[in-house]
Amino acid sequence: MSNGTFLTKNDRNTSDTSSVQFNRSRNLVIAFLVLYVFLALVIIAGNTLVIVAFKKIRSRATINMFFVSLAISDLLVGVVSIPLWMYSLSCPQLASCKEYNTFVMDFYKGFDIFSALASISNLVAISVERHLAICWPVQHRVSSFTRYYVMILATWGYSLIITFLFSADLSRTWKNYRSSLVFAAGFVVPLIIIIAMYSTVYRSVKSVNAHWQRTNAKGSGPLQKSMQREKRIAMTVGIVTVLFVVAWLPFFVVSLLFSFHRPSLPTGGDFVHLMDLIKWMHYSNSAVNPVVYAYRSEEIRRRLVELVARATGRKREEIPGIARPGNRLT
Repeated sequence: MSNGTFLTKNDRNTSDTSSVQFNRSRNLVIAFLVLYVFLALVIIAGNTLVIVAFKKIRSRATINMFFVSLAISDLLVGVVSIPLWMYSLSCPQLASCKEYNTFVMDFYKGFDIFSALASISNLVAISVERHLAICWPVQHRVSSFTRYYVMILATWGYSLIITFLFSADLSRTWKNYRSSLVFAAGFVVPLIIIIAMYSTVYRSVKSVNAHWQRTNAKGSGPLQKSMQREKRIAMTVGIVTVLFVVAWLPFFVVSLLFSFHRPSLPTGGDFVHLMDLIKWMHYSNSAVNPVVYAYRSEEIRRRLVELVARATGRKREEIPGIARPGNRLT
C-alpha cells in the first residue's frame, strides 16, 4: 500500500512486513476477480443509466450538471481503477507475467488517487451549489451556466494538480510526506468546506422554517415548495457525502499509518485482509451513489424505468414493482 495505494516491490524489501503476506491463495484471487468483475459491471451500468437519466431531466438543470460530473468520476472507477486493481491482484499469481509492469502500476497509483480526489472535489462543488441555491436563491437562478461549468472544470483541474504533485518524485523527503498532501488537500480540507456549506444551509433552512411558523404561512406556496425540493436535494447530497467519508476514511488513515507508523498496522495475512477490505469499501462507493439517487428521487426512478423499459422492449407498467402512470413511485 505504498504512498496510499499498495505496496510495490521496493516497499516489500524495505518494510518491516514480509512479502509472504501478499501471497493470496489461487482460489481467493479467483473469488476476488469474480467479485470485482461483478462490481465493475454494476458501477458501469448504474452510473451510465444515471448520467443518461440526469441529462434527460430538464428541470433543475444546474444541480444535474454536478450530479453528472460526479457520476462520471464514479464511472471511471468501474472502467479504469477496478480493472487495474484486478491486474495487481492476478499478476503474478494467475497471469503469465513474472512481475508487475512498472508503467501500469505507476499509472494505477496515480489514477486511484485521482478518482478519489475527483469524487470528493465534485462533492465540494455540489455543496457550494446547494449553498447558493438555498442561501442565495435569487442569485443562483440568475447565474449563467458558464459559472457552473467553470466550477466543474475547476474540480477536475484541482484533482489533476494534486495527483500530479503526488506522483512527482521531487525528493526522498517528498516521497515520505506526499501521502500527507493527499490526506490534507484531498480529504480534510474538502470535508471542512462541505461541513461549512451544509452548516450554513441548515441554519438557513431552520431560519426560513421558523419564519413560516411565526407568520402561520401554509406550505403550499411556490416558495415553500421550492424550498422543500431544495432541502430534499441537499439531504440526498448529504447522504452521498456521508457514504463517501465512510468508504474512503479507512483508506486514507491506513495510508498515513503505513507511511509514518507501520508498527501500528497488522502484519502478515491480517494486513492483506485489511487492505482487501478497504479497497472493496472505497470501490463499492461508486456503485452505491446511483442507488441513492434512485431511492431519493422519484424523477430519477421514472427516467430509469423508462430507460430499462426501452432497452428491454417492455412497457413501463410491465416492470415489477413499478407504479402505474399517474401514481407516485414512493
